[in-house]
Amino acid sequence: MTWHKWWGASQWAAYLEHIDLPAKAATKWALHELEESRGDLLAPKDLADLMLDDPLFSLRLLKEANHHLPRHLARDITTPLGAVLALGMRFYSEHLLAAQDADETNAGFVVCEWRAVLAARIAYLFGSYHHDLDPGELALAALLSNMAEIELWAFAPELPQAALDMLKSGRAQRSDQAQQLACGFAFKELTLMLCERWQLPNLIVQLIRGDENMRARLARLAVDTARHLGNGPDDPALPHDIAEAARLTGASLAGVVQSLPILSDAEKAGLLAAAEACRHEPATGSR
Repeated sequence: MTWHKWWGASQWAAYLEHIDLPAKAATKWALHELEESRGDLLAPKDLADLMLDDPLFSLRLLKEANHHLPRHLARDITTPLGAVLALGMRFYSEHLLAAQDADETNAGFVVCEWRAVLAARIAYLFGSYHHDLDPGELALAALLSNMAEIELWAFAPELPQAALDMLKSGRAQRSDQAQQLACGFAFKELTLMLCERWQLPNLIVQLIRGDENMRARLARLAVDTARHLGNGPDDPALPHDIAEAARLTGASLAGVVQSLPILSDAEKAGLLAAAEACRHEPATGSR
């Protein structure tokens, strides 16, 4: 699609708005395993949990739940469980099996999607620490926060690859700067345009946008933490993320560190020491 390189964010939003979204083969297999093991005991929560491992399928269901139900009969659907309950377990299964398989030989797509899944899990933890009324909303917002980048990796990988190359070359110091230089727009800008075109619930859009309320700050922090954690336990911004999470939620530094996924015990011990050292310093901004 090199002949689309001149497109700006609005053209890409128009192109991606109606594109058929795939689902991960692993999600289909996980559903099969659940149906085999749980049988009649299979519950909506089981299916909702699967959504947090598959950003594109989650977006597909969220759009369906909010667009095809009579709006005067229900409020906005803003959680994975709400989408399953609104659409029904049978619709969920049929929709999942009908979706094309995502191309998981695309390394950039896999990494970007994995980072979104990690952000969702971390957002759910942060929400739980803060006794949020519905951590599922924070998790879903974090999962979809970088949806434009995921879709570009899936359908136009030359764009995010160009931005990544720009960042690695040192010609840009931040991801959004690299995207602007390589593509002419920041991917977050495209995400928000798509949210508007898809008519996603206002609450989810506010959380994705990162408004300066506590819930949006927690969702944004989860996305930042996932990105830094993905860089490895030695990312210099990570201790600041941990300190900020403890400050915002009231949880202990040790509690936040111990609950983080993908880290070994030794890495958690080192990260805790680093977070203790910077607990009184301002949080590091997004990179």
